[in-house]
Amino acid sequence: MKQSLRYLVLAAVAMAALFAGWRVVGQMQAERYASSDPVRALRWRPADPAALLALAERQLAGGDAAAARAIATRLLEREPLQGQAFRILAAASEHDGDQARALRLYRIAARRAPRDQATRAWLARYFLQRGDYPQALVQIDALLRVAPRRADRVHPALVQLAQDAAFARALAQSLRGDPPWRAGVLAALRHPKTGNSLAAGQVMQALQDKGGLSADEYSRWLDSLIAQGQWGEAYARWAGSAAKLDGRLPLLYNGDFVLEPSEAGFDWRRRRVAGVLLEVEASGKGNARVAHLQFLGRRVPGAGLEQALMLEPGRYRLLLRARAHALRSELGLQWWIACAGPAGVVARSESLQGSFDWREVETEVVVPAKGCPGQWLRLVNPVPSGAGQQVAGELWMSGFKLERLPERD
Repeated sequence: MKQSLRYLVLAAVAMAALFAGWRVVGQMQAERYASSDPVRALRWRPADPAALLALAERQLAGGDAAAARAIATRLLEREPLQGQAFRILAAASEHDGDQARALRLYRIAARRAPRDQATRAWLARYFLQRGDYPQALVQIDALLRVAPRRADRVHPALVQLAQDAAFARALAQSLRGDPPWRAGVLAALRHPKTGNSLAAGQVMQALQDKGGLSADEYSRWLDSLIAQGQWGEAYARWAGSAAKLDGRLPLLYNGDFVLEPSEAGFDWRRRRVAGVLLEVEASGKGNARVAHLQFLGRRVPGAGLEQALMLEPGRYRLLLRARAHALRSELGLQWWIACAGPAGVVARSESLQGSFDWREVETEVVVPAKGCPGQWLRLVNPVPSGAGQQVAGELWMSGFKLERLPERD
């Protein structure tokens, strides 16, 4: 009797193991075919959630909203919190023309499946079409956080939308929260080919007005305008926030280095040049300071000190004070004013060379009416290339001014 009982137990265990094994095989087959052949997957496992979802999406794509709804309902009976099933129901309702019900269901889908891209994309389009830009950007933010690869398509769309002032303000408000996609959008706005100056101006100005623009972002914005040839707009935006020590902006800004160079807009810029040490230091005369350059005997095309200018056509005089100690180069160093256009170089100072105490340097400048929308003031080494570009010694400069001269008769 005991032996018979043992056989019965062994048989029961074997059946249980066989049943468990069959379930494992069924689950594996269902997972294998869930996406590619959901009908086949459901033969192995009739209530497989992934297969049901894939089949519902396939029915919906084929235009059979009723079948999609039935399958999604079947899925929710098994998994009541399945957010993507609510998205299928929402899409079916939209297909039937019930937009209000579709919106309610999409919102449920977003809560229960916050990473579902299709849901976020639908909600973003819905709110954009109705002009509810803050809500649209909530959805776009969520979409870009879960699918950053979509940025290549989303960023250009945001640039186009930002031509609308209301959308630009809403976008700036979103960017103030420093989302992970902020840098990409600002770069897209500034891009010389795919950007848009109107959109960039509206977004950047809105950010700046609310203190949401960093010094580096501000500088990059102005530089992008200059690179696109928008010199007038760049100057106007810079002038609105530039410090005015005597209540006005001189033709050449911060000529005595009283303010620390901002490296932006139409203020001084200090570029790093191998073989040149550049510092702005006290002069011993009030608040005025001097630019001190040390050249280490290496080949340098320029000193790395420059400023963008916005001069109207006409005659000017460039003034500065300089002194040097053992400054040696083949042709000396010169201050050039060069047009950002076909007019080229419109002024060259005398060569600075050797050792000398403080002295005035004057240079006449003639800005032509054409081919010169903006200018660059730079300290350059006029030697084209080669060993002759070596520069050694020290140079101090301050007291930069530009004066407008009367036109010749």
